Order: sequence, then structure tokens, then C-alpha cells
Amino acid sequence: MNISEDVLSTGSSLASQVHAAAVNGDKGALQRLIVGNSALRDKEDRFGRTPLMYCVLADRVDCADALLKAGADVNKTDHSRRTALHLAAQKGNYRFMKLLLTRRANWMQKDLEEMTPLHLSTRHRSPKCLALLLKFMAPGEVDTQDKNKDAAPTESLLNWQDYEGRTPLHFAVADGNLTVVDVLTSYESCNITSYDNLFRTPLHWAALLGHAQIVHLLLERNKSGTIPSDSQGATPLHYAAQSNFAETVKVFLQHPSVKDDSDLEGRTSFMWAAGKGNDDVLRTMLSLKSDIDINMSDKYGGTALHAAALSGHVSTVKLLLDNDAQVDATDVMKHTPLFRACEMGHRDVIQTLIKGGARVDLVDQDGHSLLHWAALGGNADVCQILIENKINPNVQDYAGRTPLQCAAYGGYINCMAVLMENNADPNIQDKEVHTP
Repeated sequence: MNISEDVLSTGSSLASQVHAAAVNGDKGALQRLIVGNSALRDKEDRFGRTPLMYCVLADRVDCADALLKAGADVNKTDHSRRTALHLAAQKGNYRFMKLLLTRRANWMQKDLEEMTPLHLSTRHRSPKCLALLLKFMAPGEVDTQDKNKDAAPTESLLNWQDYEGRTPLHFAVADGNLTVVDVLTSYESCNITSYDNLFRTPLHWAALLGHAQIVHLLLERNKSGTIPSDSQGATPLHYAAQSNFAETVKVFLQHPSVKDDSDLEGRTSFMWAAGKGNDDVLRTMLSLKSDIDINMSDKYGGTALHAAALSGHVSTVKLLLDNDAQVDATDVMKHTPLFRACEMGHRDVIQTLIKGGARVDLVDQDGHSLLHWAALGGNADVCQILIENKINPNVQDYAGRTPLQCAAYGGYINCMAVLMENNADPNIQDKEVHTP
């Protein structure tokens, strides 16, 4: 039989005849070789892989059994510190895992990425290998501490983290594997709110990826009763809202432990959804939460309507206005949503806000009008719209500057042309006696 290229990882090669016999399933040749030289049973190739590991990669159970009976080291590690059990768990090979575990394979061994076989066994749709691994652990060993981590006394093997801080539950959630998540969380010691190195819990990842059924399961089995936030104060609900997973948001809001808490910037998940133009999520939240304050502001005074206007989401702006959003709410700079839209040049949003009653005669804390901001952004079309809505093209800010000076400062020729076509005076001086 020819050696399959799929058996070995890229760049590897057979280091000896014993490896060839293991890969090809030649049990007779394998036994003759190790009887003649017992050291061959744990012979390493240039990657540190032993014949037993090659048996796992090639699915040669009979040859593996022969090696183990001959005294091969079941817990020998390769250069990545992986054992044969790691490889069997990675491949989801139930027969091999059972063989190795009965020969006292060490399920606590970590590889260079600090993954145990338990981490790897969660990557398969079927929980069969995971259940086998948990079954072979002696009573109490599921709650064995990770001595390489600063773990709390109650930390469980189920919560051991890899080098990126991910637990087996993080892996199962990321894969959307509801069945494996169910198995892991059925253990009381499984920490549903464990943080990885990105300060995200399994619940954050389930929300981010839109796994609504997993979110429901995690919420039901979250014994702490509190919903964790990440390093920026964002909850899993923020993640689901931003990613436009309306069904997942619905699962969150229907659970009694969930509230639309603000992040560290004072922004709720409703504001996050508005900033992304996620209308389905907004409709879901408005229908399920009658107490939502649509005009709630963040620490800078910005509302959901400010966020939608800044990002140019015209349908979201319409939705918010239809639900009584304050069209002229001001932030700490005295900017209304219309100011933000003019700054960014979102014509459709500007026209929608004006149609919705937005005032065009307001100025911000520096005396800048909407026309100043349109000129500063080089938005000639917006300048035309504003002038058509009766804004004086020669309006001056508190420093005496006109929109024409702002356009000239930025080198926006088209803006200057529009303004001058509408009687902007190029001779007006600011307080420093400068003209355009």
C-alpha cells in the first residue's frame, strides 16, 4: 500500500522503516522491527513524531495496539508537545481515543499552544469523543486545577485555557456546536463566564456569531445571574445588536437576567445597532422593550439618532424619527444629528432630517453653522441643499469665519464655487482680519 499524502502534515517525511510500517499498517514488519531493536518503538522523526503517532494519523489501530503492547510510550510528545491522544482528539477518532485512554494516556498534557485533548475534542459535531474523555476522568478530576495558570481554587479542568485564554467551551461555541456546548455546560463546574485574552466570554462569542440556541442555553445555565461585559464594557447583547442578529437579540431580551446596559462610553446596544444601521434589531428591541429610551444619550451626549446620522443610514434615521426620536437633540458640542450628517456629506440623511423637522438655523459651541461643517467636509452638494433651505451663505462663526473661508482652507474648489454662485462674499474678514 502506498503512503497517503494526507497521513502526514506538509513537509514531514518518514524517519525510518518503523514509521513506514506504522503508516502502511504492516503489523508483521512493525513487530519484527521492534523485536529486533526495542528502541525503535519510540523512534522520533524530525518533528518528534513516534510510530504510535503515525498510527493515529493513518488510523492503524492494530499497529498502535502492537506498539503499546511492546511498551511504546503512550505519553511521548512531539516537538509541539502533542501526544498521540492530542492527535486522536484532533481527528475525532473514537476508537483510538478509547485505546489510548485505556493505556493511561495523559489527558492533562498541554501542547505548545496550551491545548489539552479536551480542547481538541470539542471541535467535532458529535460529542462522542468528548463524552469518552470525560468518562475516563476519575471522579473529581474534572475539577483538577490548572497548575500553569493563576486559577481560583474552584477552577475546573473544563475551564483550562489555551495560550489565547480559550476554554473548551469557547471552542465549542465558536464552532456553533450546540450538542458539545450542552455536554460541557451540563457540568456544574463549567465556567460560562470565563474570559479569553480578548476579554470575551463564550456568551460574547455566541452573540457575535449569532448562535441564538447556544445563547439561550448559556443564559439558562449561567448560575451567576450576571451578564459579563468585555474590557470596554460591552455586553454580549451589544455584540448581537452590532452584528444584526435580530433573533439572537430577541433571545437575550426575553431572558429575565438581561438588560440593555451601557458600555464604558455610555452607549447601549440600541445605540450600537443604530450606528450600524441594523433596522431589524432596532425593530425587535422596540417591540420587546416598551421602556426603551430612544433618546438616551451617551457620555458625549450622542443619541441613537446621532449614531445613525453620522453613519449615513437613512432607513434607520426614518425608523428612529417614526418612533419619536428627538430630531434636534444636542451632544456636548451642541451638534444635532443634522450636524453630523452635514459633516459627513450624507445627502439623503440630511434631507430626511430636514423633512422630519430638523432646525437648520442652529450653531454649535464654536458658532459653526451646518453650512460651515458642510464646507469643512468639502461637500458641495450638501452646501447647495442647505442654502436652498435658507441658510445664509455669509453666516459667521464666533471667530468671524464664513463657510467660504472654511472651504478655501481645505482647498475645496467645488464648495467655493457653489458658495460664490449663491452670493458668498469673498471680502468678508474674520476677527484676525483674514479673507478667503
